[in-house]
Amino acid sequence: MSQEEIARFADRELEQIAAQREQAIKAPFADLHWDTYRYTRFLASYGIEEGMEAITAKGGLPYLGALPVGESRLILQAKIPTDNPGQDGKPRKAFVVKKPNGTEEYAWTVNIRSPLYRDLLGFLKAAPITIRVIRTGEGQKDTRYMVKIA
Repeated sequence: MSQEEIARFADRELEQIAAQREQAIKAPFADLHWDTYRYTRFLASYGIEEGMEAITAKGGLPYLGALPVGESRLILQAKIPTDNPGQDGKPRKAFVVKKPNGTEEYAWTVNIRSPLYRDLLGFLKAAPITIRVIRTGEGQKDTRYMVKIA
């Protein structure tokens, strides 16, 4: 995949995010009636959770897993992120990354509505690139990520 194709993809995604944001501002209560988390818990109560949890992401890459609190370094690869919805039904994309001294590629899933996703799209244009990922917070509600070029 060429750098131009990756740059076009990143630009299209950023334009799409901006258009979705404008649409959300015009209709702020449009999607409040669909609760996917409750729906997946309902299915799990009937034993339909088999197959919902995969060991590898689409494409066969292992997941990166949780990053430790503090600073981590990753090498963002020049590959277009793939769709990889979360277990709770939230839309996510899987970026391909490597650890600095490793050769194995990992799938790093990111919510497409997060600022982290927009930051990674910006860095994707210059990939492969080493990035510093700074994680703050421990719980699901207070975890935040900052990404900078290493």
